[in-house]
Amino acid sequence: TDVTRCVSLDAKMAGDLVYLIGETADQLGGSEYYDLLGKVGLNVPQVNAAHFIHRYRVLARAMEKGLVASVHGVYRGGLAVHLPMVAMAGCLGMTVRLADVTWQGDTDKRRDDRMLFSETPGRFIVTVAPSNRADFEKLFSGAGAKHVGEVTGANDPLLIMGSDGTEKVRLSVASMKQAYKKRFGD
Repeated sequence: TDVTRCVSLDAKMAGDLVYLIGETADQLGGSEYYDLLGKVGLNVPQVNAAHFIHRYRVLARAMEKGLVASVHGVYRGGLAVHLPMVAMAGCLGMTVRLADVTWQGDTDKRRDDRMLFSETPGRFIVTVAPSNRADFEKLFSGAGAKHVGEVTGANDPLLIMGSDGTEKVRLSVASMKQAYKKRFGD
């Protein structure tokens, strides 16, 4: 493995495109979100390695070709935790549209809170320079990458737009970093 080809989690440049690789499903059972609400839930995340392996290999090829600016897995806490991590690491804002997130399963169960907090495995947040868009999308054709937003400037917030197009989340990178670094119990 060539460590000079490693791809970090931090968003790199304003104007880069944000992709979500993989489908989001109603898999909140045992999640951080349900724990916060005092619930357990029924639909626990299901790992399907045979289904995921193709997208993992395509992502590895994209990284080898230098098509990916940043990559970060989505797991404990879902998009609601990991989108801020990508923004904070790069000290850049982002705009993300939940309407563009690929939902797997019953459309009646598609809700913004489920898309934000689902812990569906096998997903990645990826940023791509606009100059690499065509090659990235061609490589990922049929492998489950969906353009869901853009990286914005250093003074811009993390904006998450709901399925209906309305603003659901607006957080400054500075306030997220302050909360992230704050001691527990304060």
